[in-house]
Formats: sequence, C-alpha cells, structure tokens
Amino acid sequence: MLMLATFAWCASLIQFDDIAQSAGIRFVHYKGSHGVSTILEEAGPGVCVADFDSDGFQDIYFVNGRDMRGENVQARNALYRNNRDGTFSDVTEKAGVPGNAYGLGCVWGDYDNDGHPDLYVSQYGKNILYRNNGDGTFTDVTAKAHVDGTDFGSAFHTGATFFDYDKDGYLDLYAGGYVEFGPSSKQTCTIGKGVEASCAPSEYKGSPAVLYHNNRDGTFTNVTKKAGIYQPRGKNLSVGAADYDNDGWPDLFVANDGLEVYLYHNEHNGTFKEVALTSGIARSANGNTMAAMCISLGDYDNDGLLDLYISDWQGSGDHLWHNDGDGFLEEVTDRAGLSAPTARFLSFGGGFFDYDNDGRLDLFIANGHVYQGVERTSPNIHYKQINSLFHNEGNGKFAEMTASAGKGFSVPHLGRGVAFADFDNDGFVDILVANNGDPPLLLHNSGGSGNHFVNLQLVGTKTNRDALGARIQLKAGELSQIREIAGGGSYLSQSDLRANFGLGARKRIDKIEISWPSGRRQTFVDVEGDRFYVVEEDKDQLRDARTK
Repeated sequence: MLMLATFAWCASLIQFDDIAQSAGIRFVHYKGSHGVSTILEEAGPGVCVADFDSDGFQDIYFVNGRDMRGENVQARNALYRNNRDGTFSDVTEKAGVPGNAYGLGCVWGDYDNDGHPDLYVSQYGKNILYRNNGDGTFTDVTAKAHVDGTDFGSAFHTGATFFDYDKDGYLDLYAGGYVEFGPSSKQTCTIGKGVEASCAPSEYKGSPAVLYHNNRDGTFTNVTKKAGIYQPRGKNLSVGAADYDNDGWPDLFVANDGLEVYLYHNEHNGTFKEVALTSGIARSANGNTMAAMCISLGDYDNDGLLDLYISDWQGSGDHLWHNDGDGFLEEVTDRAGLSAPTARFLSFGGGFFDYDNDGRLDLFIANGHVYQGVERTSPNIHYKQINSLFHNEGNGKFAEMTASAGKGFSVPHLGRGVAFADFDNDGFVDILVANNGDPPLLLHNSGGSGNHFVNLQLVGTKTNRDALGARIQLKAGELSQIREIAGGGSYLSQSDLRANFGLGARKRIDKIEISWPSGRRQTFVDVEGDRFYVVEEDKDQLRDARTK
C-alpha cells in the first residue's frame, strides 16, 4: 500500500498548463455551422504530429472545417513548425498544405520510404495525400496515388491509418468511411423538449472504408474486397493497427458509431478475417453497441500483451479490455474503476500514455458533447466538458487525477482529437487536444515526478521507414514494458511515433529488444536512461538523437 501511495503522490506532482497561446499557436477550428450544427459540423477535428522537417522536434498539423453554408468564410488547415524554443510558427502557406475540403482527420506516414513523412488528410468529399518534398514544401499527389477515398462513393471520411499489412516494407493505407450525409439528407433532429440538434448516426446509412495497397511506385491499389474487409454498412470513427495476438502481423481494429466494433485478424496472406465477436470486443460487456469514438492499444499491466481502450457515449461509460493472451480480450472496465467516472462525460479522443514516467500507462480522455442545447433536455449534461486524466495504480486499477492535474483541466471545451508528443524534448509527454469550434489545447507536462525515461526513434531499412509494426521490449530491473510503433488511433488523429518509456527511479536499462516486421531482431544491453536515441534497422548500435 505504501508503494501505491508513493506512485499516486508522484503523479500528483505533475501539472498540465495550456500553453497554446504563449507557444504562438493562433489556430481556431471553424466548424462551419450557422445556428444548429449538423452531424458533419460536430464530428471534427483531428490533429496529428510528426517531425516533418527532421530537426528532432515534433511539429503539428491542425485540420479545419469549411464554409458549408455559402457565407463566404475563409478557413484552412494549418501546419505549425516547432521552433525548438517552446514556440511554433505557422508555415502552411510555404508548405502548401491548406487542405481543399471540409477537413476531419489526418495521419502522417512515409509511404515512399524517402525519409520524409507524408501527410494524408481525411475530408468530406475527396481525401488528400500530400507528398513531403524534403525541402519544407509538399505536393498534392492524390490523383496520381489513387487514394481519395471515394472508390465506393463514400464522401464522409473519418479515421485513417498507415500500416504495412503484408510486411513488404511499404506502408499501406486504410481510410475509414462514416455515414451517407449530404445537402438532401436530414440536417437536424429534435432531441427532446423541442430542442433541435445534430442527428444521431442511426438516422443515416453507413458507408464502406477503403484499404489501399502500396504498389511501391507512388501509387496504390484498392484491395478492400480482395482483402476481405469490405463492409458497406460500417460507420467508422477511429481505427488502429496493432498485433494483438503476438503472431508478428498487424491486425486492424475499427470503431463504429452505434454498430459492432470490427477486428480484422491478419491472415498472413493479404487477407483479413473479422473476429470481433469471438474475441470479445464487438460489443460492451453488457451486450450494447458503442458510440466508439476512440481506439487506443497499449499494455497497461505490462504483461507483454496489448490491451484495448474504447471511448463511448455519456451515461454508458468508456471501456477497457484486458488481453488474456489466447485471442480473447475481457472487458474489465468496472474492475479497473473506470465505469462510473467516465460515464459522466461524452468521450472522444485520447488513450494510453505514461504521463509521470513511472513505467505504467495512464489514460487521458478528451470530452465534449455533440448536441447543442443538451442542457435544456438534461440539466446534468453539458455541451462543453472538461477533459479527464486517470493514473495507473499498478494493481489493475486507475485513479482519477483530473482535479489535481492543473489549470489545463479547468476549462470545458468540445474535445475531439488528441495526440501525445514530447514537444520540448524534456522526457515528459505532453498532450495536444483539438477542440470543435475553439482553439486547441497544448497541455505542457510540467514533469517533477523525479522519474527517469528513455525515448527511442526507430528507422526502418528493410522494414518501412517509419518502422510501423515494430515491437520494442524494455527491461529495467523488475520493470518490463512493450511498445508497438503504430500510426492512427485516438480519434481522427496521430501521436508522436517515437516510443517514450518511463523508468521510474531507474537510471539505466538492462535490455532493449526490438523485433522488426522484416524479421530482424536487435538487442541492446546496459543502456543509459534520460536520453533520446535513434535505432536504425541495419546498425547494431544506438545513436544519440542529438547527433546527425
């Protein structure tokens, strides 16, 4: 009990302050509504993080809405370059990445393995792929690459992810589809007591996602039906790719709004088998479908198996599944102490990250409703909501730390997408929250827990350059952890692809083992902590990230 009390005390020292304004971020999300919002205008935005200019610091891409009502309002997406001094600069115009339609989400991925991360933006209409030219500019290559997402007529695009499903060394792309919605669709609905608001997804038909295979020549081929994942009724919100059964192949988790979750097991032959029902995650433990906004995969109990978190509707509570290691995931939300506190909010993006560097994955959740005027129908429910932070107590339970986490948790917003990244390279992971109709939150992690860390950036050679699908196992004394490098996840967003491990009081790592999708394995022993390292697949030594 004393040890758990010490962990909680250290965690309480961490404070999060919103530094977006002082950091020079002037972006404000434009939802495009005039009066009552539609389901489209309530959906976004996402946000994604990458080091697009390879200077060792993470940059930010914000996705924006557009004027959908002919009011002649100008709005664009925004790329902010990290100035490496705690501030950011808007370089959108120079970079040429404003987007060209109503934006919803984004992911980064080096699809051509040239060492420069490329950018894919999911939109209402055609999606867009920007190729990174390596000189601070990007080129729209959507038409050439054949990845606009409209192959099956879908127009409302949501979560996307890059992943190398066939392990050929090149990133493939999954682009989610949400619902059939257009100018002739039902725009608003009555939610009670005469209050008009956006309609529930049940008012609309679903639309299929698209799986694109990388042809390794700058183009992609639609293999959705061939791969066995064509689902015309799907209502995808979030997607995550990870190897949940430790067979060495990335599987695909898809969160649907009001429908069963999809879990596509990778069959190692270019096809997938949908196994969500037999794996225990298609519905919640009480048999209900979920709103399912966020997917996050992480080993919260450090047993070497990836567990699953999915966010849900207010009143339902969010959901945590423990991976039992036999292909089955057991929902343990009640046991973990998450049911009651998460039921107070409508949860969107977020997921697992270790905010106090104690070696255990904690949980952050961005909250916000989708029904304007909901207070007039339910006095205990609010449209704008504060976010939530839970500390992993190390005994299978999570303790809510929201009230003691600092000023960054005091102001309500319409929280949507979330990305985790160490923006100032101080060893403590910060939180970026994209808010609907508001400026974003850049929640700086104050540190101060006294715990140590190590940060690893993996670079593939035979494996895809971003090392998506690579697995890291770290051992320091009795502490054992894993991370899998993965894109997408959260809600319409993507986090820093560097793997940050908390070490607690330990200053050195006994062993780091890396399993690459190519089949190569690397081992490093007696590694100094509190460092940022680069690991290249073809080099058997760690490189200090501060050296070129």
